Amino acid sequence: MLELIVVLAMSLTVGAIGVVAYQRIATYLRAVGDQRDLNGIVAQAKMDAAANFSHARAYADLNANTFHLEIWNKAGSPAFPTGCWQTVGDVPANPCTVAASPVYRLSTGTAFGFGAITTPPPNTQAVIAQAAPCTNNTGGNIANTACILFNSRGIPIDAAGNPLGTGAFYVNNGSTVFGLTVRATGSALNWSISNSASSTTWMHQ
Repeated sequence: MLELIVVLAMSLTVGAIGVVAYQRIATYLRAVGDQRDLNGIVAQAKMDAAANFSHARAYADLNANTFHLEIWNKAGSPAFPTGCWQTVGDVPANPCTVAASPVYRLSTGTAFGFGAITTPPPNTQAVIAQAAPCTNNTGGNIANTACILFNSRGIPIDAAGNPLGTGAFYVNNGSTVFGLTVRATGSALNWSISNSASSTTWMHQ
């Protein structure tokens, strides 16, 4: 009986260690997947802008922790005859983005933000920050959003059309902060750093 109790205790201990390790690895891999998805959206925005000879953007809702791809629809709609933003992949196709347009969600446990980190990745931004707010169809800023915008040449720009090399998305899973930065050339870089106030060295992935 004593031997059985010892074996059970050891099994429970090993099992508990395994569960904790699994949860930690799963959380990390989910955040890495989110970073990969954001990278894909940014790359597609760059290609779609050039392919459609228009503007395209990777759109992040910082409160809802969702993101999607939009392209400027020059034809617009009756409500916006001079053009509007349209979500790529909207079915049925809406000429302009609406509340029901499809979005992608960050994984459980991952959210937009950079936690305790106060230093941006090297040679990217002067001050760590999400990309500039997205604008609506009439040019006004949309609160709690971030957009990386490309022109028809695949160059990242600001809302006024000027080249911009400081666009970034940051996601945080509690233990690690992942960054996606876009240079003025349009090339995207992926980064990671431990979510600690003492952390200052970003790892380029």
